[in-house]
Amino acid sequence: MSTMAPDVSTPDTAATGRTGTRRRRKLLVIPLSLLCALGLVLGYLFLTAKPEASTPLGASAVIPGGTARVNGIIPLEKDGWLPPERVQVLDEGPSAGTHRVRILVQFTALEGEGITLDTSQFSVTGLGANSIHPLWTSPAKAQLRQGDTADATMVFELPNQAIALVLEGPGNTRLSLGLSHHTS
Repeated sequence: MSTMAPDVSTPDTAATGRTGTRRRRKLLVIPLSLLCALGLVLGYLFLTAKPEASTPLGASAVIPGGTARVNGIIPLEKDGWLPPERVQVLDEGPSAGTHRVRILVQFTALEGEGITLDTSQFSVTGLGANSIHPLWTSPAKAQLRQGDTADATMVFELPNQAIALVLEGPGNTRLSLGLSHHTS
């Protein structure tokens, strides 16, 4: 009787399958642990980040020479307002994914030097909105003496998905715009 030696040229598929699975699992652990570590770091940064303070909607903020207060945020699509003179950029309509708002701000000069007002210096920032400058302002520039008050109108085109919007101006002025302007 002759005995046959096992064929060593063909590997045992069950053993090879288990070894390959173990190797794949070990290799998969590295990217998964890196992904988890990145998630933990980003979560920590998000939860501990301190937002810059801004004056609540309707409250007065101290600015160089006096105060400023947002009196209204009105979507142009709702009231159809247009400036007294024709402005081509406003005639064209908003870009896709945006809406236009008219921001009404009251400035009051309280200090002796008054307020040198330049509304082009204002911009809107927030999550999903990087330093958006006004399309139109009135008055563009004004000098307010102590005791004077001026109502300014600024028109901005804002992304529909932007949140936590703030009107920023000279002297680190930050006026919150709230949520009522969203039309999407």
